[in-house]
Amino acid sequence: MTTSTPATLLPKDDGAFAYRGVMLDVARHFVPLAEIRRLLDGMQLLKLNVLHIHLTDDQGWRFESLKWPKLTTVGGTRSQTVVGLPGNYGSEDLHPENYKNVYDGKPHSGFYTQAELRELVAHAKTKGVTIVPEIDMPGHMRAARAAYPELGYDGVQWGVGTGWGVYREVLRVDEPGLQFCRDILGEVCDVFDSPYIHIGGDECPKIEWIDSHVANKQVKELGLDEKNIEEYDKLQRWFTAQMATFLASRGRKLLGWDEIIDGGVPGDCVVMAWRSWTKPAERAVKLNVPIVQAPTTLYFDHAHGAAANEPLSIGDGATLQEAYEYDPLAGVEDKPELVLGLQAQLWSEYIPTTEHLWYMAFPRLIAVADIGYYGAKRAPWAEFRAGLEERVKALAALGLVGRPLDKE
Repeated sequence: MTTSTPATLLPKDDGAFAYRGVMLDVARHFVPLAEIRRLLDGMQLLKLNVLHIHLTDDQGWRFESLKWPKLTTVGGTRSQTVVGLPGNYGSEDLHPENYKNVYDGKPHSGFYTQAELRELVAHAKTKGVTIVPEIDMPGHMRAARAAYPELGYDGVQWGVGTGWGVYREVLRVDEPGLQFCRDILGEVCDVFDSPYIHIGGDECPKIEWIDSHVANKQVKELGLDEKNIEEYDKLQRWFTAQMATFLASRGRKLLGWDEIIDGGVPGDCVVMAWRSWTKPAERAVKLNVPIVQAPTTLYFDHAHGAAANEPLSIGDGATLQEAYEYDPLAGVEDKPELVLGLQAQLWSEYIPTTEHLWYMAFPRLIAVADIGYYGAKRAPWAEFRAGLEERVKALAALGLVGRPLDKE
């Protein structure tokens, strides 16, 4: 593996890759600020330089909006949470709240004020970390629509999501929806100084758009076939382009999950490549779009290896060695300058406590940190593993107690 330092908007340092990140999902399970600061301490120790915070989703809205206050007063609390793995449901039924699910009957809530987030941004800077905020759109909007039903075409009152999976309820993408997004992203830009603003863009079912005469009209105005479901990917591209233009007007660059290029490149953007079955990294670099590698190998909400031997998780995952041997340039070696770096994901559907969070994150985050900072010059696996005990102890001293090394 060879590396070069690609052009980036992040502060420059000596790392092989400019973007060395971890994504923390605080929407599914709220994480107290004190624990986020603890994670920042660990990131400083490991030379990880980006904390991507997933602030909104179907199951909770955690960013305080002064213009749309019900996003937190209503959207910040769900009535209950699904227990264990979700029930099996057919591919035709995207709705995750089905009759096979079992719930805990307990409300779950929490959000961060703008003042708290500004302080967190300033604190992260002292640790050498940039915080990249994510407001997921136009899918994963169930909590927002619970607060403001008018964000959907039909105005139906939904509750905040209580199950996991893909909800079919998404954002309307005509002018009322666009203005909502401009309002929220404007506030986000006021709070966060990150050069990148993440807008999600993933897992957006097109069912409501296909059923809406308003969306049908938009598709026709774009010169597309309103009866062809594949054309609605291009409606999402159009929407994403509007957000890219708005963010550019605020001096920021749009970052999104790889679905944002399904209908074509939506302007100046960076793709976070996660879906292995669509070869997003290869597609993006062919289109000359910069990428951050975020494959399922780096999904640390998945078990350390075989799920049957581990605490509840979404499924089998990478072992420590498999994580350490990941190559961010695999398949895109001819354009290394477009690979900004890599990122580990900590989705929190099955991570209800911070103790569980650290168990899932460490020591695999050490592997990601070394890949990002040292690149091709990182130590061979045996040498890395031999020196791991002292590094694990240093993290434990910060309160970041991961999976015991003797379980490897």
